[in-house]
Amino acid sequence: MVNIIKSDIFRLRKGAAVRNVFLAGIIIIVITGVNMAGSSSGFGGVGVQTTASAARALPGNGAEFLQQMRDDGLFPFFILAFAVAVLGAEYSTGTIRNSLSYFVDRRKVFFAKCITGFLCCLAYTCLCLIVSFIVGTLLFGFGGFSLTLFIRVLLQILLSIPLYLGMVAIGNVLLVFTKRTSITIATYLIGLIVFPSFTNQLLQLFPKAEWLQLCDPLSAFSVLSRFWEFPFGVVGMILLFWFLLDALLLFAGSRLYTNADIA
Repeated sequence: MVNIIKSDIFRLRKGAAVRNVFLAGIIIIVITGVNMAGSSSGFGGVGVQTTASAARALPGNGAEFLQQMRDDGLFPFFILAFAVAVLGAEYSTGTIRNSLSYFVDRRKVFFAKCITGFLCCLAYTCLCLIVSFIVGTLLFGFGGFSLTLFIRVLLQILLSIPLYLGMVAIGNVLLVFTKRTSITIATYLIGLIVFPSFTNQLLQLFPKAEWLQLCDPLSAFSVLSRFWEFPFGVVGMILLFWFLLDALLLFAGSRLYTNADIA
């Protein structure tokens, strides 16, 4: 499995899909910082987590900018998961489809694909944090950085792990099920756009239906990015739901891939 992961990472580095997403994340952060600094207000950002994200307060220092990018910058992760699970892993080679023609341990191939995507998501998160630190320091000053901030950011990353793995696993399960990259791209993209909007509308109609935050990845990321503002029980239920979903996706995906026919 280690060799499969290494070969996947090598291929991803050679392909353009993931690299373009990395560059897009950097550009978004830089543009957001410049717009916010030039607008003399919190407007000009690209936050998509909540309605309040579109009207953030102007960062008073680099640390506040870093925290805002961490809170609102989770959405670009979906783009990365999309690129890794669909475009990256299948870019030009179609490893999952091609391996159906050969005698290989398909279970290991599927798990390796999920682990590769998960590692890329962590790398993307670290890169965005580094870029946010540099941009925030240059535009808003070095003040505000503390041990508490770094511990909070680290906890945010750790709490996001089950969602990282889950979103990558969803992409790979779709890919194994459809065996068509184009269909997977369309399904994944529509799901990321329609499903969060649908659950958000339901939450507005039924404010007490907080359980919707469990199954909506956008709401779940928003809660976990500001975990200190929510009850421990809410955060715990979200993590439990996504741990169980990860286990189900990995089990179902590996079984589906093992028994798949050549298309």
